[in-house]
Amino acid sequence: SGFDESDGERYWDGYIDAWAQRYGRRLKRKAVSGGANRHAVMWDMRDRRRQQTFTEAVDRFYRDVLERQVP
Repeated sequence: SGFDESDGERYWDGYIDAWAQRYGRRLKRKAVSGGANRHAVMWDMRDRRRQQTFTEAVDRFYRDVLERQVP
């Protein structure tokens, strides 16, 4: 489920925040570049709009791979 059984917190958030602090400045693209949930690495898939955005991007990428449009 992604939640720590003892306290209900999402156990991976600390790791992801550490990655953002360590690598964030070097990333050419941020996971979420603006707004209240801005983060260099974390892309929270609980939001249905993000699920749709991600699904559409994967579909475009897949088609590009099949059509050999990816360098």
